[in-house]
Amino acid sequence: MDSVYRERAHLVAHLAAIYPATIGYHDPEEPDWAVVIIDGPKGQMSWHISPDDMDLFEHVPVSQVNTWDGHSTEVKYDRLRAATAALPPSGR
Repeated sequence: MDSVYRERAHLVAHLAAIYPATIGYHDPEEPDWAVVIIDGPKGQMSWHISPDDMDLFEHVPVSQVNTWDGHSTEVKYDRLRAATAALPPSGR
């Protein structure tokens, strides 16, 4: 399972390099896992990040104020799909 989280963390780190993002520790149910919050073009998206994957997020500022907007996992991925659909064709 660790390799799956690592793969996902690489993609989230890439998104956090493209869009404004912060990272913080504010989930009382997972206090050792950081939460990265990305302000994408279609709304906020967030993911929990394993302590083992924090090396991928050195470019993301730590914030005590990165506030989750309450979106569900379904809404997060709806926003990601909408942002992807709004991109120009890749030329395939």
